[in-house]
Amino acid sequence: MKQLATHLLIFMLFSNIVAQDKDKYSISIFPTADSVLDSLEQNYNRIEDYYVRIEISIKTPILRMPRKRVNFWFKQPNLTKVETKGFAAIPKSGMISSPIDLFDNLINVSVIGAEYYNGKQVWILHGNLKPDSLMFGKMGNIDKKLDLSMKLWVDRNIWTLIKSETWMDTVKVVEIQSEYKSFEDGINLPKETIIKFEYSGGLPSGVEKTFGARHQFGGMQDDSLEKDLSGMITLKFSDYKVNQGIEDIFFEEEVSE
Repeated sequence: MKQLATHLLIFMLFSNIVAQDKDKYSISIFPTADSVLDSLEQNYNRIEDYYVRIEISIKTPILRMPRKRVNFWFKQPNLTKVETKGFAAIPKSGMISSPIDLFDNLINVSVIGAEYYNGKQVWILHGNLKPDSLMFGKMGNIDKKLDLSMKLWVDRNIWTLIKSETWMDTVKVVEIQSEYKSFEDGINLPKETIIKFEYSGGLPSGVEKTFGARHQFGGMQDDSLEKDLSGMITLKFSDYKVNQGIEDIFFEEEVSE
């Protein structure tokens, strides 16, 4: 009987391995997208407010802006304030934001894999972007046949989004990577974020004229959409002050230079 039980256990284990091999993305070995979102949101909700100094460097033919230093304040749920001299374009997609806002722009989200990425254990998620989402809502009449999707890499130890890719059909148009700094109470905030965008040749017909780069990155020349729209934005974060109890009225006051 003992030998039979041993053989049965080996068979069950082997059968499970075969099943996982046949179904690479089996829900038995990966968490649900909702559980990943819950963990991301719990981590995000530890942040009540913060101040940070941001150094912004933009390299792209569509927008000329010298390297800028920006003072930035944030308070939950959505209060922000910026201090800088002159013009500065701050890409909204490069700032930390609510995971719920991100996931609200996606449908059919699922965890499709797990890997080590830059020495971190990550879950890989995939979802389809809604054409009327925040990212694409101002793009005009987008071809509804375009496959708009996003791939996400989530650090499963500190529950932060360390990488994302936005795709139009088979063309990757935006890639965002972030490195994080840890603070007390399990809070993690970015210390550097790099945004790479590739809107040049190969995009589906009509996309160049409707893609929301103008809304995201600030003023551009009228003919800039006909040029190479590739480039990179680097955000370096320093001098954080976290959960200092910033009053709401501060965000209504003018910041003195």
